[in-house]
Amino acid sequence: MSSTKSKNLWDVTDRPHTKTKLQMLQEIFNIWLTIWGGPRQQKWVAKEWYVIDLFAGKGCYKDKGKEVNGSPLIFLREVASKEKTLNKNGTKIRLFFVEINKKYINELQRRVSEFVENHPKIKNIVELNFYNKDCNKTSEEITSKIANIPKNPLFLCIDPYGIKIHKGTIRKYLSLDNPIDIFFNYSKEGVTRTQGLVQKPSLDTKETKTVNSLKEFIGEDVDYKTKRDLALLRDYIETLFVKSGHSVVGFDMEYPTRKDVIYYLLFASKNNFITNRIVKSIYANYKERIAGPTLFGRDFYLDSILSINAKVKKVKQIKRKTLLYKTKVEYGDWTINHIIGCMHGCRFPCYAMRMAQKFGWVKNYEDWRIPRIAANAMELLEKEIPKYKSEIDFVHLCFMSDPFMYDFEKDDLIPEVKELTLRIIERLNKEGIRVTTLTKGFYPDEVLDEKRFLRTNEYGITLVSLDSEFKKKFEPFSASYEKRIESLIKLAKAGLETWVSVEPYPTPELDKTADDIETLLEKVKFVNKIIFGKLNYRRLNDNSGSSQVWGNNHDFYRRKAREIIDFCKKNDIEYHIKFGTPLSRKNTIDIFKNSL
Repeated sequence: MSSTKSKNLWDVTDRPHTKTKLQMLQEIFNIWLTIWGGPRQQKWVAKEWYVIDLFAGKGCYKDKGKEVNGSPLIFLREVASKEKTLNKNGTKIRLFFVEINKKYINELQRRVSEFVENHPKIKNIVELNFYNKDCNKTSEEITSKIANIPKNPLFLCIDPYGIKIHKGTIRKYLSLDNPIDIFFNYSKEGVTRTQGLVQKPSLDTKETKTVNSLKEFIGEDVDYKTKRDLALLRDYIETLFVKSGHSVVGFDMEYPTRKDVIYYLLFASKNNFITNRIVKSIYANYKERIAGPTLFGRDFYLDSILSINAKVKKVKQIKRKTLLYKTKVEYGDWTINHIIGCMHGCRFPCYAMRMAQKFGWVKNYEDWRIPRIAANAMELLEKEIPKYKSEIDFVHLCFMSDPFMYDFEKDDLIPEVKELTLRIIERLNKEGIRVTTLTKGFYPDEVLDEKRFLRTNEYGITLVSLDSEFKKKFEPFSASYEKRIESLIKLAKAGLETWVSVEPYPTPELDKTADDIETLLEKVKFVNKIIFGKLNYRRLNDNSGSSQVWGNNHDFYRRKAREIIDFCKKNDIEYHIKFGTPLSRKNTIDIFKNSL
C-alpha cells in the first residue's frame, strides 16, 4: 500500500479510514485462510496457495508513534495465527510483494525478514518473493510462477495510490483458472479529479499523461468522459469483474470530515456466499460501527452495501437440430450428445472441449465448465427413433461430455444433467435399444430400477489413476476415484453389466504411480469389460503448456497393454486396446456389439 508523493503517507494518526481499511483486510484475509483450510475444501483443494500484493509499500504505518501493520505484515501475521492448521494440512503459501519504490521495498524486506525470524514455524509454510518494479510490468513474470489450475486458490490485494493500476493488469490475473479473490481499492477521488481534465480542449504533457492513466485504469470499454461516480463504478465492475464471473460488494469509504466518498473497497469472488454473506456482513458491521445504530437495525446497513452479482448459470439450455448419429469411435455404434460442456474441467487433452471451441460452442476453459443441455432432446428423440431404430445395435452416452456429471461444490450429481440422461436411457430402452454409458461422476440408484431400464445396459467409469496428486492436477472437479468405483460395485452386485475405460493412461512423467497399473486393475477386477488407451503427448503439450515428452512411451505402453491383456484373460474380462496403442487388434473392436 504505497505512494511516492505524500510525505505523511505512512502516518495514519489523522486518517481513521486507512486504519479501518487495514482492519477490514485483516478480517477478510483471516476468513479466506479459514475457508480454504476447512475440511470441506481440503478434500479437493491443492496444497499450494498464492497471495499477491501489488502495492506492498514498506509494510508499516505509524499511529501516534505506534507501529501499525501494512498489508504484507497483515498477511504474514494471519498466516502465523493459523500455523498449526496450515502445517497439518501441508499447505504452502507463496507470497508476491510488488513495490516500485526502492527505499520502501528495502524496508519491507527488512521488516518481513524480522517477522519470519520471530515466527520460525511459518518458514515451512511461506515462500517470499519481492519485486522492485511497476506492478503493471510484473504480471507476466508472476503468473508464470503460478500453477494455473482451478484447485490453487489466489488472494489478490490491490491498494494503489490513486489510479496507478491498469485494467489490463487486473484482467491478466482474472484470466487465470485459479479461484481468485480480490481486495481492491477503487479510488473514486482519483477518478473524479482526473475526469476534470478530460473535458479540456488542450492538455500539456503532464495533463496528457494523467488522462492516459485514467484510460488505462478505467479501460476503453467504459464511458469515462460523461459517466461519473457510482454509474461509472458500476460499469467498471460489470466490464471487469462480472464479465469474468465474479460477484462484487463495495464499501464506500467516506472522508472523516465531510459526506463524500474517498474510495470504494471492492471485494470480488466467484463464490457468492463469500461476497454476499461474509464480506457484505463485515462491511455492514463497519458501517454500523462508524455511523452508529439505526432504528432499522444492522439490516439498514446491509441494504446499503453496493452489491453486483455475476449472472452465471451452472447449467444452460441449447436447442439441437439432431440428436442420434452414427459415431466413428472405433468401439462405438450410435451415440447421443445431449450436453455440451463439462463441469469436471479435466486438464489433460480433452477432445470434446477442443471440438467445442473449434466450432464456437464455447469460448474458453471456464465457459466449457458451464454445461449446456439440449432442451429439445426428448422431442428430437421421438422423431429420430423410428427413423434409425432398425440400424441401431446400441447407443453410447456420450462422447462429447459426461452423462452423469458431478458438481464438486455440492458433492452430488447435477440434477438437470442426470434427469435428462435417465429420461433418454428410459426412452431408448422402451424401444429395446441398449445403452452404454461412461462417467467420471457416479451412478445414481435410479439405474437399478428394472421397470425403467433394461438389464442389458452397460455402465462404465473412466479410471486412469488412483493417485490423489494426479487427480488434483488433471481431473480437478470430477468425482473421487472411490466414489466412482463404489457406485460401479453397487451396479455389479445388482447383476448389471459394468466396464472401465483406462484411457488416456498417463506415463510416470505425469503420474508417479503409473507403472503400477496392477493395483488399479485389482480395484476393478469385478467388471465385465476394460478399454485401454495411451495418452497423446503432442496434444498434452498444446493443451497444458507442458514441455515434458518421454521418448520411451511406446515401450511403456506396450508393457502396460500386455499387463492389461494378461489381467483380463486371467480374470475372464473382455478387453479392447485402442488403435494407436501398442498391441491393439481389430478383432476386439466389437466389444459392446450384440454382447448378450
